[in-house]
Amino acid sequence: MASVVKYTIDTSFAVKGIVPPRRKKRDEILEKQQKMHKIARSYLDKVRDKHAEMYIPAVALIETAIVISRITNNEDDSRKAVSFLRRNAAHVFYEHEILEEAISFGIEAKASGYDTIFLTIAEVTQSELLTDDSLQHKIALSRGIVSHLLRDMVAND
Repeated sequence: MASVVKYTIDTSFAVKGIVPPRRKKRDEILEKQQKMHKIARSYLDKVRDKHAEMYIPAVALIETAIVISRITNNEDDSRKAVSFLRRNAAHVFYEHEILEEAISFGIEAKASGYDTIFLTIAEVTQSELLTDDSLQHKIALSRGIVSHLLRDMVAND
């Protein structure tokens, strides 16, 4: 039996999969946003359908709630998104679970604190990073972490 693929999903990726594009103007920008949403949504669907495992830090729940609240101005949308992530995560990592690893990773990689948490989880769980943060993606690759940048996935689609 094939093993289930494991993903650490960055907030930049998750939000694009949860919230459809809201741009009104029908143009190339909207078309790209729609493609990004479709691809990110497909990965979240794999997780929901148990064809993949998702690992996230607890802070991703907070960040997702805030970003979706800013985008939709709707508390219910934010709470549903957080519920989706909680319900479908194979594990939500709290900082105390990865503190020492994250400190070491951050010192070595010199990444931001937030990126370091996601990158540490990807490294510890040996999962693939899904992100739309190009610097985080670059650091992941430099550390030998398999990483997929959403905008590149659209370009290759």
